[in-house]
Amino acid sequence: MGDGKVLQLDKALASLLAKDPSQPRKEPEIAANISTQLKHMELSALPLSMMRRIRDIVHRIKPKVVIEIGAGIGNLSAWLFDLWQRESEQPESYELVEAGPKFGIILNRLIKRYDADDWARSRVAKFAAICAEAKAWKLAAASSANAAAQGSMGDCPLNYPANLIIVDVGEDKSECIRQALPLLSEGGIILTAEPEVPTDDPAEDDEFGQARIAAFQGWMDLITELSTTHHLAFQPITGGTLVAIIKK
Repeated sequence: MGDGKVLQLDKALASLLAKDPSQPRKEPEIAANISTQLKHMELSALPLSMMRRIRDIVHRIKPKVVIEIGAGIGNLSAWLFDLWQRESEQPESYELVEAGPKFGIILNRLIKRYDADDWARSRVAKFAAICAEAKAWKLAAASSANAAAQGSMGDCPLNYPANLIIVDVGEDKSECIRQALPLLSEGGIILTAEPEVPTDDPAEDDEFGQARIAAFQGWMDLITELSTTHHLAFQPITGGTLVAIIKK
């Protein structure tokens, strides 16, 4: 790729991840209530600035099929629901994937609160498991001889290909992104927060510290691999760095 095309691409990616001045900066009321609930539950979440910027990007690209992996109790989800309610431009499909069964109940309440049952649903499962089930469903549906046979199979466990996949998980982030890549549509985007660089040298018996180092090394390996097959963009934001992985 020539220098001119590289420069144009860099500008396009920077524009994609930029702040949207047309959007309100104040935290939506329901999202703010969820933030308070998170503190009471002693759970962590993406920084406010990160959620705001993801909301801005979603408004800019207007994806039709969205998958959020690691939806938790719906903090970021509330930002997106608020956007779609204000703009009256909801996607065709919004999948909220969360491994915790109790969190799934909370997500269902959030979906009903925004009257989004027709186009949003929570999926309570490990992402690797639901990914495998969805791919198997698609293969089975493709091999079915008639529409009646496909109808008896029920809905696909996960709607894809997706225009946008948001990944907000912990130490298995790199593996989760690898599993998500085949679910992207052409030109589809994965958004995630870059993991923090481990600053301490843990003792050999510090399993948590060792796991953090291994997870960060896995992230670096992933970025090296993707640099030859995908467009990558890194946007520093207060509280972290937002990363976009775009299918060429």
